[in-house]
Amino acid sequence: MVIVAAISGSEQSMEVVAQANELARAFEDELHLVHVIEETEYTRLVEKQSNARETDSGSVEENAAAAATDGVDEIVDADYEIVGRVGNPSKKVLEYADEVDARYVVVGGRSRSPTGKALFGSVTQSILLNTERPVVTLTETE
Repeated sequence: MVIVAAISGSEQSMEVVAQANELARAFEDELHLVHVIEETEYTRLVEKQSNARETDSGSVEENAAAAATDGVDEIVDADYEIVGRVGNPSKKVLEYADEVDARYVVVGGRSRSPTGKALFGSVTQSILLNTERPVVTLTETE
């Protein structure tokens, strides 16, 4: 099976990757790091890439996903695959998890309440509410 880690290139993404790596090792599963960019960001990156004099190898999605995984090799000791998608992040992560029949989806979230009650970001909340797959959520306090 596959462990899917939803990453964004944030500092918390490295914690998500570390947790997903532990799960992949424990279950002897594949690890897939999924980075989704919104349509508007995709358009901006396509324009930037077409204006660049050097030709990048790979698609915009692959290049964006690769940039979001900077430093992963220092954390991950399992084999992993980098996956780039364009569109609504929660929808695309869940579509991919279904496509590969993921054992777990690992995501990050934020604790926003002053009393410590965890309220997740919209992407994390949408993932939690729209899947029957087990979701491991790591929270970060502001």
